[in-house]
Amino acid sequence: MGAVSSRLRRLGRELALAALLCGSAALLSPAGAGSLAWPAGRGLVDQTGVAVDEARFAGRLRLVYFGYTRCPDLCPTALMTLTQALDELPPALLARLMPVLVAADPERDGPGVLAAYLDTFHPAIMAVTGPVAVIDGLAAAYAAPIRRHDGVVDHPIEFFLVGPSGTLMARLPVTIAPDDLAESLRNALSR
Repeated sequence: MGAVSSRLRRLGRELALAALLCGSAALLSPAGAGSLAWPAGRGLVDQTGVAVDEARFAGRLRLVYFGYTRCPDLCPTALMTLTQALDELPPALLARLMPVLVAADPERDGPGVLAAYLDTFHPAIMAVTGPVAVIDGLAAAYAAPIRRHDGVVDHPIEFFLVGPSGTLMARLPVTIAPDDLAESLRNALSR
C-alpha cells in the first residue's frame, strides 16, 4: 500500500505542476486572467501599519491567502504549511516571492493583532488589513468571496499564486503538502 500511495502522491504532484506550468484554464480565475492590482490610497496597511499597494510587489510573485487570526484550525494549518514550504526555498527564490495573509476579518484583525499572530509563522509572510469594503473587493477580484456571520468568517480555502503583473497564475488548495507547495513555488519562481 505504501508504494501505491507514494506513486499516487507523485502523480498528483506531477499533474499539479504540469497544470501550473501550462497555465491551465482550470487554475485561472473565472473572470479570466485580469489584473489583481492592489490600488494605492485605499487604506490597505501591513502588520506594521505601513501602506500597501501594487508597488510593494514590484517584480515579485505573491502567494495570497485570505484568513483570520481567530480561525480555530484551517488558517493556522494553512500558514504552517506555507511556513514549511518557505523553509524549503533557497534565499534567492524566496527573495522573489511575497507571501501575503489578507485579513478576512479586518474589523478584529488590525495591524497589531496581525503582527502578534505572524510571530508564529515564517518571517517572510506579510499581513494586510484595511477597510472591510476594500478587503471584500479584493476577495471578489480573486473570485473568493468572504462571508461574516455570527462571529464566524467563511473565507476561501486556497492559496492564490499571482504573477508580478498582477495576473492570477494558479489556485492551490490549502490542503497541499508543504513539499508539494515548495515544489510548485520553485517551479513558478524559476520560470
